[in-house]
Order: sequence, then C-alpha cells, then structure tokens
Amino acid sequence: MNTRTRKKYRITSKFRFITSIVIMLMLAAAAFNVITGLHISTALTKPQYTDVQIAYGDTLWDIACQYKSDDTDVRKAVYDICKVNGIEASDLEPGMTIKVPENL
Repeated sequence: MNTRTRKKYRITSKFRFITSIVIMLMLAAAAFNVITGLHISTALTKPQYTDVQIAYGDTLWDIACQYKSDDTDVRKAVYDICKVNGIEASDLEPGMTIKVPENL
C-alpha cells in the first residue's frame, strides 16, 4: 500500500497573504481593462463648427489652408471638411455654406 502524504501549507503572515491576493486581483483587473479596451476614453464634448460661405473661385484646399492648425496636413483637413459636410471637392458652388470643424 503506497500512500502519498500531502504537504500541508500554512499561512504564516495573514497581512502578506492578503496583500499578495489584493495585488494579484488589481493586476488581473488592469489586464482585463487593457484587453477589452475599457481604458480608452471618448470625448463627451460636442464638436464646434464655423460656417463658411463659398465665394466664386474658392476651393476646399484654400479653405482648409485658412482654417487648419499649423501641425495639420492640408490633405487631412480637406478630407475632414468633406466628411463633415458629406461632399466632395468638386461639389463646391458659389453661395453654398459649409461647416468647417474648429479643431482642424
């Protein structure tokens, strides 16, 4: 008869045991947040727009150059203006009013 004796573990310090359990739970929660994307926040502010009336000879490129910030690429600014207004660059006509995002 071959019987194995199981090794008995005893908690010697309750404080260290509880501290290690809390740390492991915090790490598991942080890993869960990173994996599921819960750590990403979205802006709750409403975007602000400037209304621009199109004059004869205006192009989206010129409008984007006028209203974009210094660190924004003009092509991205033109794309954003088109996306906000649901138009293409060739759709501009004199007298038309478009919205230009203030955070270009």
